[in-house]
Amino acid sequence: MSEFDIIKNYLEGNISSKDFKNEIYYNKDIELVLSEEINIPPYTTSGSIYIYLLEVDLLSLSGEINAKDLLSQFLKIKGVDFKFNEEHEKIYDAILKTKPSWINISGNYLKHLVDKFKGVQGRELEGLLKNEIHSSFKFLKTKPKWLQSPDWPINNNSPLLFIGQIDISNLKNDVSFLYVFFDKKNREYINIEQSV
Repeated sequence: MSEFDIIKNYLEGNISSKDFKNEIYYNKDIELVLSEEINIPPYTTSGSIYIYLLEVDLLSLSGEINAKDLLSQFLKIKGVDFKFNEEHEKIYDAILKTKPSWINISGNYLKHLVDKFKGVQGRELEGLLKNEIHSSFKFLKTKPKWLQSPDWPINNNSPLLFIGQIDISNLKNDVSFLYVFFDKKNREYINIEQSV
């Protein structure tokens, strides 16, 4: 299989991100093709496609979406025909549309949701995601009021129970809160500190 066929198969959903990542690391032909200096903002402002793909986490959904966007633009510039599989992008957009502002969904949990609702589309997908998110992110009394970006801990694709937040500004020089979570499986408390 040629290097362009490998890229096409990745974009069409026939090669997993894990397998494509191995191609990037071990296939010298892929390295040569993607090392060409080419300007595709915002991805290649500091180097080649190859360097960008080494730095991005292809196993995260956001990394995969950005990598596929970059590679699809690259194939268009090279005049290579392909059919882009947009299923991951649609699920990612639906998650962004349905999630509340007080949580940030990323990494393995995001991948877990994508895999769980693969093949579901439209309003049905949005409804299922909304129910899943609201039933998974639980709190004792009130949801957290984050000082910075939401940082809800997740263990084995299970968001921890939010117990509450404590104002610890008197212990710090800044406005600071300690967010307390409980991991039911391990029977332990996890603390997250944020300051502004």
